[in-house]
Amino acid sequence: MTSTKDKKNAIIVSLLIAVIAMAIGYAALSSQLTINGTAEVTSTWDVKMTNISEGSVSNSAGVTPTANVNSKDITGNTTAVFDVSFQTPGDTVEFDITVTNSGSLDAKLANVTATATDGGDTPLELTEENGINYEITIDGQGIEAAKNTIITNGGDTQTVHVKVYWDQAATEVPVNATKKLLVNLEYVQA
Repeated sequence: MTSTKDKKNAIIVSLLIAVIAMAIGYAALSSQLTINGTAEVTSTWDVKMTNISEGSVSNSAGVTPTANVNSKDITGNTTAVFDVSFQTPGDTVEFDITVTNSGSLDAKLANVTATATDGGDTPLELTEENGINYEITIDGQGIEAAKNTIITNGGDTQTVHVKVYWDQAATEVPVNATKKLLVNLEYVQA
């Protein structure tokens, strides 16, 4: 009998040790792990328009160009404002905008917004009907294709070409041949 009693006691002690070991293991695995640390972000975002060319004036109808560049300016680092006056169908004014990425993050074009006004602040749609139109290309590509182009950090540039023109085949004279064009470029991290 002692041997059965000893076996029972040994089994009970073994079970108690197993339960205690499982309790300690559960407590160790279910305890909250706390990690303290500090992260520092050292990257910079610096994508902006850095230059607008003087503006070349021409006439596609073969006559002496009579368009005038009244003003050109960069506002808010990402918006170019052009104010041009047309006097003869076929007059064309072209500008090149240089966009520079001086930051430490690569960038890509997300959106281009062009808004025309009649020389004041009233939005105006430049259409075939009034003969005044504009075209925007970026590094020789259309806007959609340029959205996939990455401007790498550290001084890489992108050239935005803006052409504003009075269609030489226009049959009507615009009410106001002075047009103000705002071109806004939105860049995002690549």
